[in-house]
Amino acid sequence: MERPGAGAPSCIGNLLWLVLAGWRLAIAHIVTGIALCITITGIPFGIAGFELIPVSLLPLGREIVPTKQPFATR
Repeated sequence: MERPGAGAPSCIGNLLWLVLAGWRLAIAHIVTGIALCITITGIPFGIAGFELIPVSLLPLGREIVPTKQPFATR
């Protein structure tokens, strides 16, 4: 969930993060997600890995919120 008051510093920080480490982390999530989706029991974990890609690319200005629902909607 995006924080409305994140501002310009989080945008600059996201650009630095994307260039320095974010793209490598996103590629790692993609590769791991594909490897996990090969087996039946790994599919839920692979899908969870794919859902982490946007957060690994641009983490600043976002907020991870807990939910009591098993499948949260956006």
